[in-house]
Amino acid sequence: MSAAVGAGAGPTVTDFGPSDHTYLHSDAPGVPAHWAMLLDLADEGPALTLDALRERVGERVGWFDLFRVGVRGGFAREPEIVLADDVVIADHVTESLFADDAGLRRLIESQLEEPLPQPQPYWHITLLTSTRTSRQSILLKVHHSLSDGIAGAAFAGLLADVGADGPREFDRFATSPRFRVGTVDPELLAASRTAFERQWAAGDEGRSWPALTGSGRRETALYSASTRELRRAARHHGASVHEFLIAAIGRAVSVAPPVTDEPQAQNIRVTLPVTLDPSFRHTGNAVGLSLLNLPGDSADLDVQIERARAELAITETERLELALAPVDDAPPMPWADQRALVAESMKRMSPDIHIGINPGFTRSRSVLGRDFAGMTPFSPLLGYSFSITGLILGSRTSLGVVADRSALPGYPGTFVDALSAVIAEAAPVG
Repeated sequence: MSAAVGAGAGPTVTDFGPSDHTYLHSDAPGVPAHWAMLLDLADEGPALTLDALRERVGERVGWFDLFRVGVRGGFAREPEIVLADDVVIADHVTESLFADDAGLRRLIESQLEEPLPQPQPYWHITLLTSTRTSRQSILLKVHHSLSDGIAGAAFAGLLADVGADGPREFDRFATSPRFRVGTVDPELLAASRTAFERQWAAGDEGRSWPALTGSGRRETALYSASTRELRRAARHHGASVHEFLIAAIGRAVSVAPPVTDEPQAQNIRVTLPVTLDPSFRHTGNAVGLSLLNLPGDSADLDVQIERARAELAITETERLELALAPVDDAPPMPWADQRALVAESMKRMSPDIHIGINPGFTRSRSVLGRDFAGMTPFSPLLGYSFSITGLILGSRTSLGVVADRSALPGYPGTFVDALSAVIAEAAPVG
């Protein structure tokens, strides 16, 4: 049995707001709008079993209402938010076997391609187990309407070992009211929109990046590096880690562009997620989008760093992320009209790629006695055909790369090889 939760339920985790609705509007056939996190487990320690993992999740699913929230409808018709009385753990926690790295990647890709079923709670966990070695990973996927990547730290509570405080570590991401943009000063909003249009026009020439298709097929690659080594390389070039990573991505796509019938892109239009909650204390979605324009044909890392620094400065000073943010004082409109507006906004923005570099928050680093060896995020493809999502968590920085397999076949691996070479070459000698 499930209980429908109406709009009058108050500022709780079931009270979806306009930012959350954006991802329901975007969740079209062939374009599932869920993000995912891959937890690689260290080789040392006892092997995890599906039964033990299900038992852990079963014990935790009652911690927070957030874990029981699902959606009925949402794309073609106004959504009904559903709070499940009972969660069938066997439906939400499953196991898949793989033989090698290619098999593991394909399992990840199949999960990114597969929509989450409605109206069940909008998350799924897969235990990924090697048939040849002791390697195991866990893939968590969560619908973006339920949570952005930062608030998604709450879902670690379904799995992670915790101390005597129990769920308190996750409270601010699981029990806070859903984020609302609120009312923005009209002059600030107008300035943001003007700057956004100026930034859009500045990057409109010389673009030829392959566009997202509706095939729903996904291809992935993973990259991981020492955070300390990235900081050393960034300092060596007089850059912050954020500037350095964006510039390294710009150089990588310049030296190893996609193979297409079109000329190599001179400009790459990038969407950059920017949190609208500087306190990092929310449930739901607190993400706005800014635009960056990167050179698509410059192999000079320092040129890329200069551009990345200038573009990030525009984001910081001009507040571009407010331009498309769903403010609270927007006039009400029917659901179908809202969906049309979201679709038109993304079509108007027409980004090429998505780059997100996120801080990690969880202090818990093990599951049932198995330590995490790494954590890699993956974003949905919402209007763009290529996404690079990074997580800086302690000593490791990981990037999850996702591409539209129909638009960019084979490209994630090519890109990661190029990025690895770019970062290695940028490191100081000695």
